[in-house]
Amino acid sequence: MKRIVIFAIFLFMGFSAKAQYKGQVRFIHAYEITSDKGFFGMNFGFEYLAFNYLSLHPSVTFFTPATGNARGFDINARYYLTEKEKQWYTLLGYGHYTRVFEFNPEGIRRHNSINLGAGGMLKFRDELGINPEIRYQPMGRNEVIFKLGIVYFIN
Repeated sequence: MKRIVIFAIFLFMGFSAKAQYKGQVRFIHAYEITSDKGFFGMNFGFEYLAFNYLSLHPSVTFFTPATGNARGFDINARYYLTEKEKQWYTLLGYGHYTRVFEFNPEGIRRHNSINLGAGGMLKFRDELGINPEIRYQPMGRNEVIFKLGIVYFIN
């Protein structure tokens, strides 16, 4: 039930963000890799600039471990340091990670963590760009996550 509620909120925020004309909206599709376990993941999210230089970025990641499955949900606040074609930012946020094991008595492992990191929005066209990012999760997972994404700028 919690998954359905979180997904519905994420979907509602995504569709309602299109109607907001005062801020910018960006859709992001990215790939992540973790430092410790080496998990590879597909990330889907959007970003809404609620204020000048400050945005909210919720995202969902589906990781591909050898057995079982893993997924993560992050909501980050990004503070932009620059404005032009290369927009660099710092981030602070919350992350939730769930791993389901197969053939293991441990069963399910869940972690809540704080996200600290930095990244950039590098435009190569008016509506397309690249989003490199590095995040550190000091609590819970204690991992560094590297992300590279494609950004579609809505407005």
